[in-house]
Amino acid sequence: MTLCQAAASYQATLPVRLAQAGMLRRLLRFGPELQVLEQDETGDLKLVKSSSLYKLSNQTLWTAWGLLPSRGRPQLPMVATTWLAGRLAAKWVMPGGIFHGLPGLALPSLRSARANGSRALIENASLHPRQWQREVLHDCAQFGVSPAACSAILPPPLIRRMEREYKLCDTIIVPSTIARRSFEEFGLVPKTQVVWPGVDQEFFSPPAQPVISPVFRACFVGRIELSKGIAYLLQAWNLLALPMAELVLAGPIQPDIKAFLKQYAGSNVTVTGPLSPREVVNQYHRANVFIHPSPNEGLGLVLLEAMACGLPVIATDRSGAEDCVTHGRDGLIIPARSVNQLAEAIWWCFRHRQELPSMGKAARQKIEQRFTRAHYEERQIEVYRSLAHQPLAQGSRAEPEDSPHQVGA
Repeated sequence: MTLCQAAASYQATLPVRLAQAGMLRRLLRFGPELQVLEQDETGDLKLVKSSSLYKLSNQTLWTAWGLLPSRGRPQLPMVATTWLAGRLAAKWVMPGGIFHGLPGLALPSLRSARANGSRALIENASLHPRQWQREVLHDCAQFGVSPAACSAILPPPLIRRMEREYKLCDTIIVPSTIARRSFEEFGLVPKTQVVWPGVDQEFFSPPAQPVISPVFRACFVGRIELSKGIAYLLQAWNLLALPMAELVLAGPIQPDIKAFLKQYAGSNVTVTGPLSPREVVNQYHRANVFIHPSPNEGLGLVLLEAMACGLPVIATDRSGAEDCVTHGRDGLIIPARSVNQLAEAIWWCFRHRQELPSMGKAARQKIEQRFTRAHYEERQIEVYRSLAHQPLAQGSRAEPEDSPHQVGA
């Protein structure tokens, strides 16, 4: 098979697992450069090609975009860079096997797969892009933020490209029930399969000794932006005004949330900026509860990371939590966008601090039982084996070639 790999941490050891099982013939790794790896005679993955054109184009496009005096569509360069990545990768699709592609990057490769008799799947880590877009636009309208200033907005040409990929592939992999449900209105549920991700339970693990502090700490990890529900969290935290309490927001700050940080982030809110993985673990260890207020998520890996570190979680019913959190046992699930119910959940944790460690232990146990990387790899391999015995999808074999400006036109 041909596997495409990007930044998803749960995929980190999948190529090695597939190589050991004799299933992987070629790995296409999308990072700063596009790398092509194949197994050598010893069974190890060996670099056979590295495309500096992809790296140079990425740097040039984003640098030029940053220099423009007015940038109304912050993700527009993504249309061109993903188009180029897809064209470069298509030359390396192995015939007659399985192609595992990434959304937005896979259209030329899917055409190659259809032409050479391969079966193909797309791994979609979030909601259907049209539903994602609706949710982001809803929050922009809710808080008076211009969509032009929101980095979570997807360029329409990219959405159309992804929809063509869904049409061509045999299977769409999604990480949660809520993500699968988002494909229902587009008639794609029969194509979708839920494959829960996993985390490195050795790295994300409880502290050797409990961290005891008189300060009640709640933490969030991720991009500090509207689409992650940070505005609702700030409002709920401000409403509570808890004594001896701190809210830690760990992650890169996006422009669309800066006004809310200025308005709501007082002395009991700490914004750390981007952190290393080890620093993230330290924040989990220092916290009493993890909060994931996102109204727009496939399945937030930070939920699994926090649970693996022995933290109970507060998460919305739009974050993928229904697949990994048992309400009242290892966390609390609340309606998305409800400031009052989010505040009530935080208040409950504040008042029942003595119950949180046992909830954290249950969370850790949940990860060990269902959500390690090994569990993810077993689930993914089962999908490959099932797909290998399915008839080929009847997608179009003669779609016109794209340019970065004509995609989906």
